[in-house]
Amino acid sequence: MPTQFSFEGALSNAFRAAHPRTFPWIFAAVYALVVTLFVVIVGLLSKDDLLAFIQAIEALENATIDESDSGAVLALVFATMTPLMPWGIAASIGAWVMWAVFEAASQRRYVRDERFSVRLGSDELRMMAVGFFWSLLYLACFGLPALSLLNGILGVLELAAGGMSENELGRRVIPVVFGGMGLMLLAFPAYVFFATRLSPCFAMTIKDRKIVFFDAWNVSRGRFWPILGAYLIIAIVGGIIVGAVGRAFEMAILSRSISGVGNVQTSDDAIRLLFSPAVLVPIGLYTFVRMFLSALLQHFSGGPAAFAARHDPRGGVDDTARMAVFD
Repeated sequence: MPTQFSFEGALSNAFRAAHPRTFPWIFAAVYALVVTLFVVIVGLLSKDDLLAFIQAIEALENATIDESDSGAVLALVFATMTPLMPWGIAASIGAWVMWAVFEAASQRRYVRDERFSVRLGSDELRMMAVGFFWSLLYLACFGLPALSLLNGILGVLELAAGGMSENELGRRVIPVVFGGMGLMLLAFPAYVFFATRLSPCFAMTIKDRKIVFFDAWNVSRGRFWPILGAYLIIAIVGGIIVGAVGRAFEMAILSRSISGVGNVQTSDDAIRLLFSPAVLVPIGLYTFVRMFLSALLQHFSGGPAAFAARHDPRGGVDDTARMAVFD
């Protein structure tokens, strides 16, 4: 492996790191299996609540409510989602834990040259904390524009319910939509900049065996374009491949699972069809294939930032290993 940071090293890190013939495939297969089982288990356990949600949606057609009162409309919509909220929270926490487990395993390969292993220990707990900070970064960049757009849309809907003419409605909608899109466009480059500068935080957390977030800024100093460029090449090429293969499996597998949709008459029929082997098996197979490809892309995309962390200008992994010979 090159001893100095470079664009070529960042781009090829995922393919030159330890265990290149085994690690990515085992990582992706285990990731896909765990996620697929998790989705199936959560789906089966939430079956009754899902039925209650579908019935609540059907009941909305007969609900009597003042449509001009946006608050009452939102309250009714959220009320229909109440049965699924606990499952949404549980699924979010489970996804957070699974991401931390596999991200830690991925970074241990890049930083410590370890073989694939999954566990829930100190590395994973620290990774969960870093993931939480990363979500705060995302919300800081996109939360305000999203709230502004949502508030504008709710205001327009309230005016529309009050009998506003189509021409006036159009004049009100255009500024709201384009204003929200403008804020999003302004927020996106800011997010890309901060995300690239802080991207070594995951590998640094494994390298230093402590929670690292803002200190990753020092590792990426002067390396912004090599990290971003290598990431974009891997993400774009990999995304095209994942999308094409996923679409092919979607057409080949999922199209067969909807053959019985025409026989659905009631919500009970919909639930029985959804949880029948004729639907669960194709969906499970599709989920496995899709997650396998996504896991490969996730692991390879983390290579450039991990390469920067491995070659920390204040003391890289290889430098530490050479110094340890004299200890």
